[in-house]
Amino acid sequence: MATGLDAEYLHAKERALLMLGVTNSQRMPSNRMIKEYIGRYTKAELGEEEHQRRLREMRQIAFGIMTALEPYDPFLIGSTRSGKIRLTSDVDIHAYCDDYEELKQALSDWGYEEAEEELVENAKGSFVHLKWFEKNYPVEITVYPWSWRDVLLYSSVTQRPMKRVDIRGVQALLR
Repeated sequence: MATGLDAEYLHAKERALLMLGVTNSQRMPSNRMIKEYIGRYTKAELGEEEHQRRLREMRQIAFGIMTALEPYDPFLIGSTRSGKIRLTSDVDIHAYCDDYEELKQALSDWGYEEAEEELVENAKGSFVHLKWFEKNYPVEITVYPWSWRDVLLYSSVTQRPMKRVDIRGVQALLR
């Protein structure tokens, strides 16, 4: 997962079982533990200075995008928020709008014109992801309807309420 071979925890665990020739999956690490190790691995691979440079750059990108999306109540989530980035981490933002085309136009007005749309259907519902690369970092915005603004979303990694920060929180992270 640290190098991008697997994107999902379940797939990475299944691959590890096969590689180790183990059939008992009861002693596998939790997603949270894997995430912690990925963060440590990435810091060791990059070195502290490069890790901090990348993290700061990703947070600056998030701040710029969130400024463009301020009317859509954006929140930064994931590894860019937590600081536990890996080599393949993206800038992951949630925003709220009943018509994703309106949000996409707002991005375009601010110079973010390369966003591709991806319809995602999962247990939560159907949502649009807007994706592109900004300064070589993948960006992904999940567009939720306004009615979801106060819905408490749970992390697939920790199975706990998702941690997120608004634009002021990103400013604080950049200080």
